[in-house]
Amino acid sequence: MIKLKDIDKATYRKHLKIISIAGLGLLLFLSLSISALLIYVIGDLPESNFKLNLAGVIIATGLCVAGLYANRQHPFMHEVYYVWQLKQALNRIYRKTAKLEKALEKNQSNAFIISLYHLEGSEQVYFLDDNTLTMDELKQQKQALNEKIAHAGLQISSADYHPDLLKTLS
Repeated sequence: MIKLKDIDKATYRKHLKIISIAGLGLLLFLSLSISALLIYVIGDLPESNFKLNLAGVIIATGLCVAGLYANRQHPFMHEVYYVWQLKQALNRIYRKTAKLEKALEKNQSNAFIISLYHLEGSEQVYFLDDNTLTMDELKQQKQALNEKIAHAGLQISSADYHPDLLKTLS
């Protein structure tokens, strides 16, 4: 479960850029190296080396993904990994939108918690990724939800969210 927390935008953007460029460079280097090694070891194929080059790219991609996964807890990756986890959590909620909307119509408290978490998490992701196009709409949705929560007399926050709440939607 991922709790919402403050992330420094400048640090997140800087680390994301470094990780992206380093990952791309490493992928390029490994792809070319592994492809060349495969061609050297296996030899030139009669038609072309496309399959060996493709195998090099696939192996290099697997190594890069494994490297990122192995280092996901490293302090340098903290902000980037947090946003990645948050995006996954928001996507799980998004896939339950139809059930969530029905539960909101019934004023179910779990639906309010899930929806508030989704809106606040989305707001944070949009801010960090400089997605300002839909920010006003998101703030209006959040204000409308907060009014519905107040009207229902509930005291909830996004900190009350946990993924098991999604199972309670009917």
